[in-house]
Amino acid sequence: MITGGSSGIGFAIAERFLQEGAKRIILVGRSHERLVNAASKLEASTSGNAFAAVESRGDSIIREVATKAPETDQLSQNKDTEAKSQGTLIDSGRVSLLVGDVSQAGTWLRDLEKAMQPVDILVNAAGISISNILAKLEPDDISRVLRTNLEGAMLTSRALVRASIRGRMKNRGTSSTSEIRDPSKCIINISSLLAVKGGTGAVPYAASKAGILGLTRSLAVEAAHSLRGVVIRSNAIVPGYIETPMIAVDFSEGETSRLKDSVPLRRFGTPQEIADAAVFLAQNEYANNCVLNLDGGLSAV
Repeated sequence: MITGGSSGIGFAIAERFLQEGAKRIILVGRSHERLVNAASKLEASTSGNAFAAVESRGDSIIREVATKAPETDQLSQNKDTEAKSQGTLIDSGRVSLLVGDVSQAGTWLRDLEKAMQPVDILVNAAGISISNILAKLEPDDISRVLRTNLEGAMLTSRALVRASIRGRMKNRGTSSTSEIRDPSKCIINISSLLAVKGGTGAVPYAASKAGILGLTRSLAVEAAHSLRGVVIRSNAIVPGYIETPMIAVDFSEGETSRLKDSVPLRRFGTPQEIADAAVFLAQNEYANNCVLNLDGGLSAV
């Protein structure tokens, strides 16, 4: 399951997991139309287009959202009217869709936990950033950033833990060999360089992404001490500036050049490079509380 999977880093991770042979992925997002278009692109690039009958009504809706603050998909005001209620799961082959706003996950937790039952890997990639200095930010904007970036990740992680416990209880006694160790479940949280390196105009975003690191570490310990018969690994990726189409819109040529010069590798990263790290964390059974910096060396400056 990949939150924020209809664009940017989340989409790149979904695409890579399919290429690596994932049996099924579930994309989570607020907009049904954006999810359908993302699924159409994924199906077309992997095993045929199961969503071919669904046509996009505008390229701007399916265009991958870029990042201005390091890593995150910028807040996108969805113009379309949601055709599906929150928590609606749409199954279709290898790519399924779960329509829901993670910032409001508390209102559709039952549906989230139900959809989480078959999930082995959870990627918390949903994120928004509202750029302004703290003194000028509206309280509602601060709350929305924290709810989406931090509380959303916390509630989806909670759902995976609860679904895993239920699954373990349901399957108790079905295995005749107690020494057989089931593969672990894995949570991959997408944090940000701003979680560990100060910046201007992104206080709520930076606080939420620092909270993601706290969530990652605490859950790695808590899962080991409080869960019996269920192994859940908790890891994080800390991206720096990631190259996406909107970079050209948000930054002037001069600003982009200056930012690239500040990175020791003299370039931005790509969503595919973040997806590489996600594959490693998902596959490596000893990766727990593993925090991977992918910032081109910018955190060392």
